[in-house]
Amino acid sequence: MGADTGNDRHRRERARIVDAADRVFIAQGAAGLEAAAVAAASGTDVTLVRALFPERVDVVLAVLEHRHEQWAAGLAVAAVGVTDARDEIITVFTHLESCFEEDSWSGCAFINGYGELGRSDPRVAELAHEHLRGIEAHLHVLARRAGLPDHLADALSLLVEGAKVEAAVHHTTQPARSARLAAATLMGAYASTPATDFI
Repeated sequence: MGADTGNDRHRRERARIVDAADRVFIAQGAAGLEAAAVAAASGTDVTLVRALFPERVDVVLAVLEHRHEQWAAGLAVAAVGVTDARDEIITVFTHLESCFEEDSWSGCAFINGYGELGRSDPRVAELAHEHLRGIEAHLHVLARRAGLPDHLADALSLLVEGAKVEAAVHHTTQPARSARLAAATLMGAYASTPATDFI
């Protein structure tokens, strides 16, 4: 019982620190994730932050893992009650728009993290690649369910990633709506029949 309580407390403390680190990362990027800054943002002693995350990159990795979980959870919520695969593809862009609506949105954490550290730390690069591969795989699964060719799923992935960049630069949610319309237009070129992979 005592061990379980201790483990629960440890998980809560770690989650609070990662959540605070996420806010620092949004505001200042990876360069701002010094132990003292994360400790101040989380209301935690700096020694605990250093014990959990000895290096700055350890905090970055934790934030990116946290962001990946948030993305997956948001997709699942957006797709609740949706049974048609084409409609579920559209919910990906609806979820994007909800992300862009957040006051804290400053661009994709994985694109930003890769831009800062991807060339110097292979672990950051791999997490960015893994996140992107996850989006691509999800869209490929949905496209096949919808009777759409694989190359269209690749195009949908480009719409997702392009919308993230444009929304960050222009500080607007419009790219999500434009990408959603483009996705619907692309899917509309294919009848709701078995995949036409020969095209």
